Amino acid sequence: MAIDSERLDQILPKLACPRCLGSLGRSDGGLTCKACAARYPIHQDRPVLIEDPAGPPRVMSEAHLSNQPPSEFVDWVSKLDGWALNVGAGGTARKLPNCIEMEYSIFRHTDVVGDAHKLPFASESFDAVVTFNTFEHLINPNVAANEIHRVLKPGGRLILHTAFLQPVHEPPYHFYNTTEYGLRNWFRNFHVEDVTVSANFQPGYVLAWLACEIRNAVATNQGEDAGKRFGATTLDEWAAAWSDPARQSGPAWETLKNLPQDTQKRFAAGFQLVATRPKEGAWAEIHHAARSQGHHLRSLASRLKKKTGWF
Repeated sequence: MAIDSERLDQILPKLACPRCLGSLGRSDGGLTCKACAARYPIHQDRPVLIEDPAGPPRVMSEAHLSNQPPSEFVDWVSKLDGWALNVGAGGTARKLPNCIEMEYSIFRHTDVVGDAHKLPFASESFDAVVTFNTFEHLINPNVAANEIHRVLKPGGRLILHTAFLQPVHEPPYHFYNTTEYGLRNWFRNFHVEDVTVSANFQPGYVLAWLACEIRNAVATNQGEDAGKRFGATTLDEWAAAWSDPARQSGPAWETLKNLPQDTQKRFAAGFQLVATRPKEGAWAEIHHAARSQGHHLRSLASRLKKKTGWF
């Protein structure tokens, strides 16, 4: 569903060139930076403000709903005396007139297609920024945090939800789960009022999500009977195995140990990495691998090329 042209005119003063942060104006069916003359297309009335895009943005079905903000935040933003920005908004059910929704793809209420690492907005443009379940999918959360700091007005408020103990989701674009301390470090340039566990992240979700994912993985890889046997194990049995390493054996323990590596990676306790320093000229191979991984990594490779002259 394309947004109307009046909406684009309404938000245009807040937009900025992601390359130089110059102001933008309409020209020849797109937007042009008044400072550096960079041109950006408009796709379905949405400005596509990404440096060196790999192609036109993906357009999601209007019926697609995802990543709904909690109702209390919807109420708060709807009563906000000013403008809010929703970074990584997804497919929201309700469109708020004072909230600009930014995404890397086009969803039903997307206003702007942009990259969280280089927000295409003028500095100190927003009274609030909200972002839900997005930061775990960003290549460089520190850079994105600093960008949010830049576009917020002094005294503007940020509300963020992000993953800690969650299985891998949306591969290959799930890069980080963070502790409270990692989260505070990302946003060390802010005055952090509080870090809490919201109702949608309480520990029950950890147990429920992991139990569901692991039980289904066992059934998929080893059969439904194995899934049922695993499902019949108790929390007490697993707690005892943690407390007493001598109990880290037996059918249930071996069942999980013998899952395929690709399956284990979705909910492993950690990873072992073995790596080699590239030989001279190998950067071209790294660049090719990055380009094969999708828009975010292609954008990163392009920026590295410009800054370093590699490849």
